Amino acid sequence: MTITELYRLLFGKSTLLNGDVIDMSEHGRSGGVSTGQPFKFTDLVNYAMKITEDGSNTYIACANPGTAESAAKWKVMCLDDSTGIRITWADGNTNFDNVATDLTALTYS
Repeated sequence: MTITELYRLLFGKSTLLNGDVIDMSEHGRSGGVSTGQPFKFTDLVNYAMKITEDGSNTYIACANPGTAESAAKWKVMCLDDSTGIRITWADGNTNFDNVATDLTALTYS
């Protein structure tokens, strides 16, 4: 699955120019629209990123710009689209404490 396909699957839109996507980002609401259980979150968007695709898995690592891939300062997630989308995190958490040299070698839960 490409990043564009993943974006369309997650948000149902083709670009950020769509008003619904802009409205969602301005108000910080996503998820749970049909269940009535929305969630809010904030996070920096000015990360350096490394993306690796391997079969049905897409690995996304982010860190502060200029961080070496060998430094244990990366937050890494795995998106598994083999049966829907399942998101897991390296080491089972969202801490910036992983290396990004080989994203497939990390342990996700």
